Amino acid sequence: MSEVRFIGAGPGDPGLLTLSGLEALETSPSALAPSPFSSSFAHWLAGKDVESPFTMPHEGVVRWIEERLPRGPVAFLVPGDFANFTPFLSFVAHFGDRARVIPGVGSQAVAAALLKKSFDLPGVAHATILTSPRAFTAGGERVRVRDYARPCHTLVLYMNDLPLQELVAELRAGFGRPVPVAILENLSCPDERVTRGTLDTIEARFAGRDPFGIGSDSPEPTLALVVAGEVLAATEDPGWWNRRYERLWKPRGLR
Repeated sequence: MSEVRFIGAGPGDPGLLTLSGLEALETSPSALAPSPFSSSFAHWLAGKDVESPFTMPHEGVVRWIEERLPRGPVAFLVPGDFANFTPFLSFVAHFGDRARVIPGVGSQAVAAALLKKSFDLPGVAHATILTSPRAFTAGGERVRVRDYARPCHTLVLYMNDLPLQELVAELRAGFGRPVPVAILENLSCPDERVTRGTLDTIEARFAGRDPFGIGSDSPEPTLALVVAGEVLAATEDPGWWNRRYERLWKPRGLR
């Protein structure tokens, strides 16, 4: 029985694909690859039957996969990681035992590495909140950014569709002060761009440019991640290492 392989492909850099993901992609004669993955993974997609899932309705994607499973496994390159804001859960449910999910490097992990920050930090931030203004609550209402932007939190926003001025106002209403903020565009792609500032300065840094592509009719997606919180300007006190050593590692004789 051929598999449908949902491969966490990170932000789109083939260098961040796991070894398991690479093996699964290489041994699949067919692949679903949304733009811009069809370009960034062109070398590994060469010779395969390739289509973007975003060009078809749900039943069309299912039919496309079913027609190709008799020839062998079908790879499905999943943007980011399967853990957060994936629109492909219904396909995994549809294919059941034939579906295999291969985890990848999530966009938030790539952002943390690029910023050289951990999103939690003792004495600074004890929680990292991943959400999106496009997400919906259990009551069917859209998520309000201000409800999650809190002191001692780091907020990571996917798929922002708020104008920058409105986003800044929401963050300020939640955090209550001009915390540091970073907007990371096209992570790990050739046109990667990181803009850092505070809630007082970030709008001026863009000089009227819209990093979120709001209202754009371009067929290419706008990929931007927002990170806000005090950790962006903080460093960890080395004393925390010794506290962990004395309380956790030394008593256990940890190796």
